[in-house]
Amino acid sequence: MAITIGTYASHATEVYTIPQRLNNVPASRETRQFFYNDVCRAVEKAVAAEERLLSVKLTVPETNPEMDVYRIGTVLELVRDLVTDLAADGKRVKVCVQQALGQGVFQGLPLSLSGVRRIMENMDWGEVFEFVSFGNVGSDHLDDSAYYVIVAPQNVVGSTIMTKLLEMATAAVEQKKTLILFNPLLKDLPSASGVMGVRGRRERMEFADSFIPAYHFRLLYSSSAMMYPIRGALRHVYGGPWEVFKREDMGKRTEEYRFVGSFDSQPDGSLLTPLFQEQPPKKNSGAWWNL
Repeated sequence: MAITIGTYASHATEVYTIPQRLNNVPASRETRQFFYNDVCRAVEKAVAAEERLLSVKLTVPETNPEMDVYRIGTVLELVRDLVTDLAADGKRVKVCVQQALGQGVFQGLPLSLSGVRRIMENMDWGEVFEFVSFGNVGSDHLDDSAYYVIVAPQNVVGSTIMTKLLEMATAAVEQKKTLILFNPLLKDLPSASGVMGVRGRRERMEFADSFIPAYHFRLLYSSSAMMYPIRGALRHVYGGPWEVFKREDMGKRTEEYRFVGSFDSQPDGSLLTPLFQEQPPKKNSGAWWNL
């Protein structure tokens, strides 16, 4: 593996260079297009391998639904590029956004998904428009489409999307269709009603983990309390290793990402921390990494 500062020859025999200033919102057009292309190439590999349950996670600030600078426009640009790529061979693609969860006055959508389906239906889908349809989450939304892109499915307090997602995933696999979750947030949100309590948590997490990562890019920070400064990045493309990059401040408002290691599976904080320590770790020192 050839390594240079900021770039390196990846397993795909290409030079991979991470864009600069990833905390800028909005990111430059070139930076956004860089990630759109990266995601599409990764999904192409996974689809070619006939994987049925896939996940895509891209959590730079403007595509991270947990951050206050989240931009749905950037997410939908990426989804449109992905859908266009999937429909290029004439197969139909359905883009799904979860329906309101809960009952009565407690029914609602996460703020990050409010109005998203209406926006998608009014977007310009170009030449693939006739191959694109829209729906919600659930087995009853499966039709003659070959691919289903589900935008940011997530639980809400008092209600879970997991039941409908499980039904849809089970039926999709049986019918040899492909489900792609984009930036899913499937962690439990316990409530007084007992929904998403301890009972069944293991099964829910096993189901969430059954989606194979087609693409994963996450910025790494030293604290969960503040998303600044960026310490590095974690990247994974289907079929390859989990690659770790360390951000180096070069002065004069320039920075570079240096490849520092890779893993066969997704690393946790205890594995990432030593790669970012300038000196050997002290005995019994705890992992500080924010996952």
